[in-house]
Amino acid sequence: MLSDPRVVAALAALARPIADFRTALSGALEQAEAFLAARDIGPEEQHARLRVELGPFANSRIDPARFAAVFGKRRELPVATREQLDQAVAVLREVLSRGDDLFTVTVPRRGSLAGEVALALGRAGRAFGAVLAVELLRDGRFVVGEHDVLFGQLDFDAWTRSERRYAPPLAIRVSGTDLQAGSLSEYLDGREKLVLVVDPPCAPAPLVRLITPGTLVLQATDPAELDVVAGAEGPAVAALVPEGAATFLHDPRAGRESWQRLSIRSVPEVPRKAIGSASTWQMREDLRQLEALAAAPIGAPLPTEAAGGAHADDAVEQLTSWLLKQSGLTGSA
Repeated sequence: MLSDPRVVAALAALARPIADFRTALSGALEQAEAFLAARDIGPEEQHARLRVELGPFANSRIDPARFAAVFGKRRELPVATREQLDQAVAVLREVLSRGDDLFTVTVPRRGSLAGEVALALGRAGRAFGAVLAVELLRDGRFVVGEHDVLFGQLDFDAWTRSERRYAPPLAIRVSGTDLQAGSLSEYLDGREKLVLVVDPPCAPAPLVRLITPGTLVLQATDPAELDVVAGAEGPAVAALVPEGAATFLHDPRAGRESWQRLSIRSVPEVPRKAIGSASTWQMREDLRQLEALAAAPIGAPLPTEAAGGAHADDAVEQLTSWLLKQSGLTGSA
């Protein structure tokens, strides 16, 4: 799949959230390894460390061995606890060792988009479970039987608010006939970033129903437009769609009202036949919803006018023309 230049472009656009995820896990791994290493040192190394930590003033005044006996005692780890810590560290190392495949998903033909995304996030979520397991084991709060599940796949619905802010982004290749975009809504939380690479045929506006005030939603044909995804403060979903699909950007930072946030670049004719499970009526409704969200109050300057975007003005004109045609009003006296 990485041979597809669109997927490569999607991963490049997601470089920053990918780095944030890896940095968070690397820090947790370093702490876990340091905790284990501190319990593996022998008495002589411990005394040498104490000499350095106590400084030159303690030379010939404080016996490191006696000091360690009183203040430097280490809590010995039970064998089972040590094994569980080793297991958690192994999980973190394994997740960090994986390359771009950790952040890529291929939905098989007639497969479940939501199901494949859930599996991918669950596999990456093992790292979050391992981090929590380390904390519980270190503090002696790990309960066998209750917390063993932390070493397996940790599904998105079990992630904490903090974990969702470091959620691993995904580049997802999917056929337009299998693009059930509405099923992705449950994953658009925290700072989750999803980029769909869509193979034709594709409904004209598959992502329109994912538009909410705080979610960045992009449909584009040019991979260069994906750069906006990584900069989103909240969740974001983008789709690289085939030529002929609608192209638009809903940016939460652009204003309080939907017509301020939504910029329409192009609008196609509604297909005459169903595409996948999307009927012509549903696809027409998606385009009508796009028009409704972009409709400005009477007398208000369109965001495209303020930006001087002639191309976007053409898109609005196309959409208006299409709606008139659908209503049968064109050509009337």
